[in-house]
Amino acid sequence: MTGWTEVLTAISTTIIALAVVAFSVAVIALTRRLTDLSRNVERLLDTMDRDARPALEAVRRTADEASRVAILVRDEAEGIVGTSKTVRGRIERTAASLEDRFIELETLVGLLQNEVEETVLDVAAALRMTRRGSGLLRRIKRALAR
Repeated sequence: MTGWTEVLTAISTTIIALAVVAFSVAVIALTRRLTDLSRNVERLLDTMDRDARPALEAVRRTADEASRVAILVRDEAEGIVGTSKTVRGRIERTAASLEDRFIELETLVGLLQNEVEETVLDVAAALRMTRRGSGLLRRIKRALAR
């Protein structure tokens, strides 16, 4: 009876060996495919690095230029604001000065008007006196002529 167990053991051992060989062949094939895939991925990464590096450099340069432009715009805006404040201050001082000058001019015109009115009144009084004097002289002349 020992014959059939040996045969069964040999068959089982053969099946196990065949399964191990098939598994080993599958692992070797999978290893080769993984190696090929790894090479392809490495080439893809090299290509992406080679292609992306100039693009990244361009983006970096563009960002640097944008930063410089932003700084220039900020500085220019600050200059405009400063100039605007200076101009506004000058305009306010000029307006205040003009207001003072108009007040002085108004006072001067008032004084001139008073002086002119007084002069006109003095001239009118002098004319009246001259007329009265000439009228008086005529009367005296008439009286003497009689």
